[in-house]
Amino acid sequence: MSYQKQWGFLKRNFEGGNLAHAFLFSGQDIASIKNFTREFIKEINLAMPQADRMIDLGIFPDLLVVKSSDSPSSIKNEKDMMEISIEQVRDAQGFLSLKSYYGGFKSVIIENAERMTKEAQNCFLKTLEEPSGKTIIFLITSKPDFLLPTIFSRCQQFKFFKRGSEDILSEDKKFFEDITRVIKMDLAEKFAYSKNINLEGDNFSKILRNLEKYFRQRLLAKIGLPKYGGGNHTLEKLKKILKLIESLSYQSSMYNINQKMALEILLLEL
Repeated sequence: MSYQKQWGFLKRNFEGGNLAHAFLFSGQDIASIKNFTREFIKEINLAMPQADRMIDLGIFPDLLVVKSSDSPSSIKNEKDMMEISIEQVRDAQGFLSLKSYYGGFKSVIIENAERMTKEAQNCFLKTLEEPSGKTIIFLITSKPDFLLPTIFSRCQQFKFFKRGSEDILSEDKKFFEDITRVIKMDLAEKFAYSKNINLEGDNFSKILRNLEKYFRQRLLAKIGLPKYGGGNHTLEKLKKILKLIESLSYQSSMYNINQKMALEILLLEL
């Protein structure tokens, strides 16, 4: 089992009857965090007949998984709109209000929780603060900064790092410093940067992640949270840049796009 420290803490709290009702799991290896979450839900349902097999098959009646790809807008448009709607949150609230089929925990997993709209997050606050009965909620995200501070305050937080996490954090810090420098370049310098930068491996994704962090902070500053620093971009410009970054991130994960060209397009907007 990966993430032994997190597993041990959760299991001790469960066995001692001190398990929190809402968790925020964050990290870059989302697939591993999802597997970890499902394994823990199996652990707290060991007494239920064949719970582990039903969870693996996605048919366990006391577990609801919320995904952006299941949102009404996505079904209507036949594609993943990368948005978790307020309707989905209300469905999850209705699910949690029902009695457990097996008399155990009712569990909800919100995958890519940062995709919840602002309205969806606000709608979910009361459920996170005052859950009904034996319920447990897991928010999984690789972008915790995209969640409202009020969501953070209502969840017990766990960070999931890969091996060598100190090296990863150091590399991310360097990328962030480089990006803040690139933003101030003129067009010729930006194109030279795009031409010479190494985009092998996960480097393109790292650049997009750090750009998201940077412009998310600028956006928060614009809407009245000055601790995130200033910036010269308008609110609409910041929204446009963030939307473009999110789109490129999605396309690069789903398709074999020309990363150099994608980076050049993005740099033109900065």
